[in-house]
Amino acid sequence: MCRWRAWWKGLPPLALLIAAAVFFSRAPVESDLSERAENLMNEIGESWARASFDGRDALLQGEALSEDARLKVRAELARMSGVRTVEDRTTLLPERRPFTLSAIRDGSNLRLEGYVPSRYARVRIVEAARTMLPGVTVSGAEGLVRARGVPAGDFAGVVAFGIAQLAKMPSGRVTISDDAFSIEGRAPDFATYDALEVTVRTELPSDFKLARFAVLPPAVSPFLWSAQREEDGVQLSGYIPLGDARRSLLDAVRGAVPGAAISDQLRLADGAPPTDGWLRAAAFALQQLGRLPGGKVTLSDTTIALEGRAPDFAAYDALAAARRAVPEGYTVTRFAVEPPTVAPFTWGVLRGANGLRVVGYAPSEDAKRLVGDAVRAAFPGVPVSDEMRIASGGPSAETWVAATVFGVNQLAKLRIGEIRGIGAKLSIIGEAQDSAAYGAVSTALAAPLPGGFALEKSDVRPPVVKPYVFGLRKDGQGLTVSGFYPVRQDHDALLALARVQLLGAAVNDVSAVALGAPDGFARAAAVALRELARLEGGEARLDDQKLRFSGTALYPAAVDAIRAALAADLPAGFSAEVTLEIAPPPPPMDKVSCQKALTDLLSRGSVSFQKGSAALDPTSRGLLDHLAAVASGCPEATIEIAGHSGAQGDGADNHDLAAQRAQSVADYFAQAGISAGRLVAIGYGESDGLPAANTTGLPDGRRIEFIVR
Repeated sequence: MCRWRAWWKGLPPLALLIAAAVFFSRAPVESDLSERAENLMNEIGESWARASFDGRDALLQGEALSEDARLKVRAELARMSGVRTVEDRTTLLPERRPFTLSAIRDGSNLRLEGYVPSRYARVRIVEAARTMLPGVTVSGAEGLVRARGVPAGDFAGVVAFGIAQLAKMPSGRVTISDDAFSIEGRAPDFATYDALEVTVRTELPSDFKLARFAVLPPAVSPFLWSAQREEDGVQLSGYIPLGDARRSLLDAVRGAVPGAAISDQLRLADGAPPTDGWLRAAAFALQQLGRLPGGKVTLSDTTIALEGRAPDFAAYDALAAARRAVPEGYTVTRFAVEPPTVAPFTWGVLRGANGLRVVGYAPSEDAKRLVGDAVRAAFPGVPVSDEMRIASGGPSAETWVAATVFGVNQLAKLRIGEIRGIGAKLSIIGEAQDSAAYGAVSTALAAPLPGGFALEKSDVRPPVVKPYVFGLRKDGQGLTVSGFYPVRQDHDALLALARVQLLGAAVNDVSAVALGAPDGFARAAAVALRELARLEGGEARLDDQKLRFSGTALYPAAVDAIRAALAADLPAGFSAEVTLEIAPPPPPMDKVSCQKALTDLLSRGSVSFQKGSAALDPTSRGLLDHLAAVASGCPEATIEIAGHSGAQGDGADNHDLAAQRAQSVADYFAQAGISAGRLVAIGYGESDGLPAANTTGLPDGRRIEFIVR
């Protein structure tokens, strides 16, 4: 008999036992399935998917990149052993177009922005950043948003590639937008810049393209650029600004030097002046280079240098003129263009009635400027026609300037004239402004010329004066000579004659050389001096051909004698206006005083005769008049006039000549008003006893002496 009541009572405990068995056996199964599912998702590259289990029933969740990924995950999970059912609660990630990610470095900080296709990609990117940029703080990783739309290829790999490039710069940015890769920043040096450019352009993952390479090269200072002409083309060196400057620059080279091969060794660099202005300055410099075969042009920041040798004067003139048309903001600080070579190297400064002309060649612009300054300083307000060109082949600039400025300073003392140079020789011709200027120029030209130059020709004429005035004034202080004289040699001879005829009196010469003297001037001056020597004091003044003669005669008869001598001896065309007074008679003297006075006069001069004759030399009239004046002061004395002969020749003839000469002096005294009865003329020969010592200084003893008795 069935005891069902007893069986029923055992069911609840059995159910509890079964439930406990089931419960405690599910946990290990679910854990095992979850772990295996996670590994499966990673293996198939779909780590975005997560599977949870209720027993053997799977609940699939996550945001898929695509519908295919959802199907793939669901199918793979369903095939996994131990899985009974799969409930798919996955969704599609939102799609992003463009799919972008940026990595921005600022020193020791790296910030990530944008989208990633998966958590795995995020982890890989962060690990790459920390590996490639040790010590750099990475931020923004948690803010990276998973999204659909990732481009084909290894997205995390290209991001890691970009971060590796950022590691080479202190700051910069890498952006991946769909399959376009962009990088920007500033390279710390040219080696890094070159490495970045090569790496980015050649090693970028193949599924991606370079959209923008905006890495700035280093900033340089000074910003140098140069272009040099070579035999077969133009070599460009230095730096070029960023942007499209290179293309514009190459076009400028082709325009300035058509057909030239271009060797482009330029480097991109930052730090240039504004590009538009820089390109204008470079084009300006290249235009000048086109005129300089073998030349070189350089830009350094905002300064320009031009170097080379001009092939001809047209090119040099154009280059020199270009210095005044430099682009705004730029200056030519070095102009080392050698002008054409000339031979002979000549130049000149010519002074005429209407101004000055500066002609020929100068060795440099600076030398020309210095001479121009000297010309303007020496000739203020005078018009100057500058016809001088710059050329090579002459003296050094320093010596040329020294010699030319010296010449200009002399030219300033001329009324009209010129200085000319050829090589290292200088010539000067012209007419002095006045006598002082003539003297100054003559003195300057007598000294060594500056710069080692030689004086090739000197033809500086004294000034021409009108009226031509010359004066002689005799007083107690001696003789004063004033006015003008035409020839220095003749003037010196006149001064020497004055010292003799005025018995050693002091001569004060304040005259000056000048042209314009009438014919016969030297003769007229000598006659005036001779007759002036006969006066106690007086003045002779020549005004062209008019002689004004005035003063005090020593005795009455001298007045007519002087008038007659002037009328007879002045050159043709000259006239004399004579105004003479007579000196009062000298006070009477005793014989001793009379002898002393006569001896004193003879110690200062000697009576001269014409050669081999008893005729008195007219130059002795001054001495004779003063001797006669002394004799007139000794009215009670007898005066012996002793004529002494020389030792040469026949003794008898010499004795006779000595006697005749003594008589000539006695006759002169008689004409002067001395009583003939008081005069005794005696001749002494070599055999006669000599009554007095020879004081004339003549070696043969010829002389006239006076003995008061």
